[in-house]
Amino acid sequence: MSDLLTVTGLHVDYPGVRAVHDVSFTLRRGEILGLVGESGSGKSSVCAALTRVLPAGARMAARAVRLGDQELTGLTDQEMRRLRATRIGVIPQRPMTSLSPVTPVLRQLRWHASDADLPDLLARTGLRAVLDRPRDYPHRFSGGQLQRLLILIAALARQPDLLIADEPTTTLDPTVQAQVLRLILDLRDRLGLGILYVTHDLAVVAQVCDRVGVMYGGRLVETGSVEQIFASPRHPYTQALLSALPGRAPTGSRLGRLTPGPVARQGCPFAPRCPVAMDVCAEQDPQPVLDVRCHHTEDSP
Repeated sequence: MSDLLTVTGLHVDYPGVRAVHDVSFTLRRGEILGLVGESGSGKSSVCAALTRVLPAGARMAARAVRLGDQELTGLTDQEMRRLRATRIGVIPQRPMTSLSPVTPVLRQLRWHASDADLPDLLARTGLRAVLDRPRDYPHRFSGGQLQRLLILIAALARQPDLLIADEPTTTLDPTVQAQVLRLILDLRDRLGLGILYVTHDLAVVAQVCDRVGVMYGGRLVETGSVEQIFASPRHPYTQALLSALPGRAPTGSRLGRLTPGPVARQGCPFAPRCPVAMDVCAEQDPQPVLDVRCHHTEDSP
């Protein structure tokens, strides 16, 4: 698979705080890359920077952001709007608030697809009944139905090269979540999309992702295949996340835990919470070594 998205040295600053620090990764065509980490780790800021929809006052900088053979860092706002309408699709986090509440759903779908295409697109997402409800507003649909409608708009109607899914199943119950995940996998297989999937749910990562990037304190601290990350995580933060999964603890033992704590302003951001932190961790921010950003791995083969 060829590289679809290449991000090098991405930084995002909000007033008074750096939310994303020197993040670099690649996404291949037909691949699903999971971006995981706890709230505030910078996952959604990465997505907002890639699509150029950061809030007022935020600043983005990067050495390179390439989508296929196109460099995005020098594009104007108008050029980025055209790109978002064609080559980049986004599935937002909250389906209940992502459609216009004062416009019937079918009319909104017609903004993105022709009447000739809609029956097939709705059938492929299990929503053909929408055609029988032409005057229904978004509040008349369930969260799962709305999320599938947003997937239709983001992926099927435009068929972009890159699909960014920002926690698309967070607000859904487990049954509907499974339906949405199957739909996303089907889209990847059918259209050959590259998908950046943002989540805090490691179980979802294990189900749908090919590779994983783990974020902490605005940094990408470890990347690897799903098999490698789950079988032999190298960064202490990744190890702590996985130790908190119920299925990884012997019956009758206490679950692993990752207690809340501060993010270091100097050195490694995880140092105040790290069980194996050294003096150098409090003084120097480690550089990525073999896809792991940790002083403990710098001398590893």
